[in-house]
Amino acid sequence: MRKHWPLAALVLVVALYFGGQFLLDLWADFLWYRSNSQVPVFMTLLESRSAVFLGVYLIFFLVLAGSLRPLIRALPTLTLRRRGPTGIEPVSLALSGLGPAIDGGIAILALLVALPLSGTRDALRLLAAYNAPVTGFPDPILGLPVGFYLFHLPVYDLLTGVLQDSLLFALVLGLLLGLPGGQVSIAQNRLSLHPVWRKVLMRLGAGLLMVLSVDSLLLRTKTLLSSHQVLSGASYADVHARIPAATVLALILALSALALFVESFRRQALVSGSLLGLSFLVWAGGLLLYPWILSRFVVLPNQFNMEKSYIVNNIAGTRKAFHIDGTHSERISNLSDLTPADLADNRPTIRNIRLWDHRPMLTTVRQLQQIRTYYTFPILAPDRYRINGVLRQVLVAPREISYANLPSPNWINVHLTYTHGHGLIMSPVNRVTPEGLPAFWIRDIPPQSSVPVVVSHSRIYYGDQPAPYAIVNTRIPEFDYPKGRQNIYNHYDGTGGIRLSSPLRRLLYSYEYGSFKIFLSTAITDKSRILVHRDIFDIVERLAPFLRLDPDVVPVIGPDGHLVWMMDAYTTSDSYPYSSEIRGSAGFFHTGRLIRSGHRRALSSWPERLNYIRNSVKILIDPKTGGVSFYVTDPSDPILSAYRKAFPTLFRPAREIPQEVLPHLRFPPSMFAISARILASFHMTDPQVFFNREDLWSLAERDERPLSPYYMVLRLPGEAQEEYVMMLPYTPAHRDNLSAWLVGRSELSRQGELKVYRSPKERLIYGPNQIEARIDQRGPISKQLTLWNQQGSRVVRGTLLIIPIAHSLLYVEPLYLSATSPGALPELRRVIVSMGDRVVMRKTLDQALNDLFTGTPHPSLSFASRRVQGRNAPSGLVSRLQRLGREADDALRRGDLATFGDRVQKILRELRK
Repeated sequence: MRKHWPLAALVLVVALYFGGQFLLDLWADFLWYRSNSQVPVFMTLLESRSAVFLGVYLIFFLVLAGSLRPLIRALPTLTLRRRGPTGIEPVSLALSGLGPAIDGGIAILALLVALPLSGTRDALRLLAAYNAPVTGFPDPILGLPVGFYLFHLPVYDLLTGVLQDSLLFALVLGLLLGLPGGQVSIAQNRLSLHPVWRKVLMRLGAGLLMVLSVDSLLLRTKTLLSSHQVLSGASYADVHARIPAATVLALILALSALALFVESFRRQALVSGSLLGLSFLVWAGGLLLYPWILSRFVVLPNQFNMEKSYIVNNIAGTRKAFHIDGTHSERISNLSDLTPADLADNRPTIRNIRLWDHRPMLTTVRQLQQIRTYYTFPILAPDRYRINGVLRQVLVAPREISYANLPSPNWINVHLTYTHGHGLIMSPVNRVTPEGLPAFWIRDIPPQSSVPVVVSHSRIYYGDQPAPYAIVNTRIPEFDYPKGRQNIYNHYDGTGGIRLSSPLRRLLYSYEYGSFKIFLSTAITDKSRILVHRDIFDIVERLAPFLRLDPDVVPVIGPDGHLVWMMDAYTTSDSYPYSSEIRGSAGFFHTGRLIRSGHRRALSSWPERLNYIRNSVKILIDPKTGGVSFYVTDPSDPILSAYRKAFPTLFRPAREIPQEVLPHLRFPPSMFAISARILASFHMTDPQVFFNREDLWSLAERDERPLSPYYMVLRLPGEAQEEYVMMLPYTPAHRDNLSAWLVGRSELSRQGELKVYRSPKERLIYGPNQIEARIDQRGPISKQLTLWNQQGSRVVRGTLLIIPIAHSLLYVEPLYLSATSPGALPELRRVIVSMGDRVVMRKTLDQALNDLFTGTPHPSLSFASRRVQGRNAPSGLVSRLQRLGREADDALRRGDLATFGDRVQKILRELRK
């Protein structure tokens, strides 16, 4: 033993060098999971990743060792060359004594190959398959349960892929190993093999053929996941050509593998060559040529009748996979014009019409309420609250620290002093000050409220933005908020983070973050806590990496004044039979804004493609402690059922959602976006209509870009009271008129329900582009917009809202005026309202609605007569000003700018008198 101690010491040093960082990272992760009371999650993820790694490693090691050892033993000597006294001399090196070194080399080679092929994604596949629930709904072709496709097929793919890679790798290495010594040679277009090489390589080939045989059997199931021009899933050619051919091919490949293995013990080949040739013919003819002939000359001339049953399967599979099979549809038989009585009956809807858009509102909020340069408002989230018993839609924006804008970004300020954001703003969607700015119900620091919604616990240590680690409860007070010329400080009293209770822990995090200041700083005590992973998306992804995260989060204020983050999460798959695929990015209408707001982590959690989705989880995160609670809202989801079994401590039933949060649950934006895109085609349930694309819809566009869905508080047609919904209009494909609008409902009794309202087909209903065109064609409106878009200002046109009221549609578009210089404050200047053929633009929504019904415009210059009357104006002056004001308004409406300018000059001359 003693003579081997230098080698053992060397191995130990190398292991510590390469494994030390892994162990330290593992310890830091363990402490974080323990601080979140989720050690079982940490252990399950670690065990599953270790199982995948060991499995992949063993496959590669056994295949390489079993094939390379006999080949190396068959090499008697290795001839090397070195420079000697007489010149270059050959040196013979016997390999028989290098057995341990060769085994070590194979082990290291298998390790290097296995590491990239094992990770969290494959570990989660294994976990889901091991804990897969029993699922019904067998597919209509092979009769396999849906669970086979969702859980087991991905694992079989992983296993066959690893086996193919290992066998091919060993086969190539074996060929390369025999080339220098002539054990493998090519002469006269013939491959010549040494007997040992022949035996080993033939056995490797037999193993590869057996894996390909299994892969051919899996190909039968993958036809149900394929895509074609008119449908997704197995088509007529797949069922009558590819599936039978794949079955025959699997059998022939298995026989070829068996023949090749038997022949490895003999000196000459018997039937393996013929079987391999037959396999190629079946592959080329049965999987490529015959399906093409069948599609071209049998299916295509009578395509609908031949594919009808498979189209039915595709429609049913897609609607079930995307959970739109329960969508309610209602045709509005007659859309009539609104009346004043309709407005009076729907006053809560009118009161909640959103006049503030995301971009101008967020710009204005940042200018008015950031208070200091080191604060920022990264998001603006829509929500609703009951104010004095009335449901009101509001916009809320949390105030977080902008670490890039700290006045002095040294280590103490970044990590010890500026540790948290503070409070939020709340503004009703329809309130405007006389200056055209938003009215705030909650504002300033600390938050000041003018409504019965009080924020008393609003410090944001964990936010929706990437943030550096923070160390709290130190000897340095934490900056809380500015007050006049002074600053107010605070000490953390929460339970989040990890206690730096020992020098060893301080040394650990010094290593983790590459700064010995954590270990050396005298400001840090044994009661200090380090808050790591402060991005709420990062927290959720670490605890539940199998969930896809909605980037649109909402800060919710409870009755006790506590702030909590609310997030939606999804389970997805790309392996649901007979379901059409869609891009993962289809869940976002405003990807650029999400990237700019720092939500890359949420976006990266989505797969490239998916054909199954469920909104199964609602997540609440405490911004003070970082504590996370996962609530199951769809227990019927089989994917979530598998992960609930794998992580039993992670999830809670929906009945445990706090009562103060229930009124804020919503139809999630990403689910709505994906459902809207799928329903554009799959609202057609008749196979003939679907095949002909007779009623294909498109998402309504404005300026060649799809409209984003928007939240509204309104009373849906036929309903008794207002509710919080998400809406999006549809137009017919390649046309601009309105064909339908989709509504996602958020009330507790109808949470997650979709409803489609179809426009009457017997009359034209204007779509967004047509309404925009009508606005642009109104002379006074276009002239006003042209006038504003000059001399350092620009007009920002808000979202065109299509609002169903009673049995009519009201179109509302806000207009904002913004300076082109830095620091601009977009102001709401006009509101455009349209109904039928009428278009009105006025300063306020009430004025516009009044003019829409009465047809009598409010005099634009009536302020002049009011001011003169207030000064006891001379006799006749008021009447002259009123007459000139009416003439100016008439000229402006006609587009007669010369007359308009003349009347304005006359008004000014009268006033100067």
